[in-house]
Amino acid sequence: MKAYHLKPSRRIMLHTSNTSPYSRLNGDVLREIFMYCIIRDPYDYPDTNISTSFVFAGAYKPSIRKRPQSSLSQVCSSWRAIALRTPQLWDNICIVNLTEASLSTAREYLSRTRNLPISITIRQCTTGQSGLDWRSQLTDFLSSSYRIRTLDLGVSSGFHHVLPDLPQLESLLIHSHPSQEKVQIDLNDTRYPKLAVVCIGGAYKISSFNSRSLRIFDGTKLSMTVIESWDLLTCCPSLEESRLNITQVNGSRRPVSMPQIHLQRLRILCLRSESDISFSTFIEVLTLPVVEQLHVVHAWSAIAFQSLAHRSNYFAHLRNFVLRTSTSVVDAGALLASIPWITNISLPDLDFTHLALNGLARGSLAPRLQTLTAGSISNTELFLDMVESRMENAQMSSNGVPAPFTKVVFDADDDACYSDRLRDMQQRGIPIKAES
Repeated sequence: MKAYHLKPSRRIMLHTSNTSPYSRLNGDVLREIFMYCIIRDPYDYPDTNISTSFVFAGAYKPSIRKRPQSSLSQVCSSWRAIALRTPQLWDNICIVNLTEASLSTAREYLSRTRNLPISITIRQCTTGQSGLDWRSQLTDFLSSSYRIRTLDLGVSSGFHHVLPDLPQLESLLIHSHPSQEKVQIDLNDTRYPKLAVVCIGGAYKISSFNSRSLRIFDGTKLSMTVIESWDLLTCCPSLEESRLNITQVNGSRRPVSMPQIHLQRLRILCLRSESDISFSTFIEVLTLPVVEQLHVVHAWSAIAFQSLAHRSNYFAHLRNFVLRTSTSVVDAGALLASIPWITNISLPDLDFTHLALNGLARGSLAPRLQTLTAGSISNTELFLDMVESRMENAQMSSNGVPAPFTKVVFDADDDACYSDRLRDMQQRGIPIKAES
């Protein structure tokens, strides 16, 4: 066998080629690989494709997976050139700690985005400083780019002062500590004509809210009066999803009469209310003809809800209903009669009368109901009889009425007396479970 002797330069070249396969990839392939390395932001507005760039400050050193853009751009000159020519690597800026250095780096990142839409997140201020200390710098920073599509301002006081007019803004998340002095924030079509998503919480009061583009409003952590909530729903006709936290009727007086508010697009309504009065007052002017999911926390008025159901054509589209921590025991029969097309329901304290149990078993009550999550059941044996009868009737049905249960869960303080029966039902394929 012949021995081949290579020159040293040839051996070096082959060694480099074998150990650096990426050196043979062209720029387009490397660019796709770089973009694949990006960790997508889980808080992005749906249907967007925004990458994540992090701007850190202080002694904390994140892993390469947390900020691959900077790491990839420092491997070699060719990789850096490709990274700098790929604006998708830099279009989402997250400033973890607001300092002069991090703000300067953020400006540098923004300069690399070209004409792409931008997402900006600011988590917190330097210790001992507040948003007021950064008002001028932040206002200039945000105003310098009209392409901001998503803006997330974290828990820091004074950040509301830095909001400039942003014509491309689609999603706004802003929070302050609830113990701070309440301040007014202005959100309307003139300042934000494309605003579609708002998540706001803390010490804020919306002074002006007139948006025809708003589709999602999350005010779970924002205290609102009944009238403020009415104003929101009235001034935002495109709302599809709303989460509201109503803490009072309207100061110390009952609100004036209001015309009916017909929410023709609202599919999801999550409502937290501190009292039965504010709950019933709020819903007395509403009509929800297309609502699909309805969640109510704490307060409850059966009479007011039945009236709402009547105005809303008995919720022809409602499929998911959740009532948590009710202030009173709920009449299961009356409630289910108000929502005849329901498929999933979760309730804390249900009063199942014999009439209600018989209706559920036959399917004359809630014929499409499949998932039932109940609280403590006083007449457990009769409840189990209903579940078995419902499953038998569903099996014998030729038209799908009633629908069979796919999940039944109820609270059990002491399941010893009926544990054998539950086990037998489960072995026969009945999906029932008792939770202690």
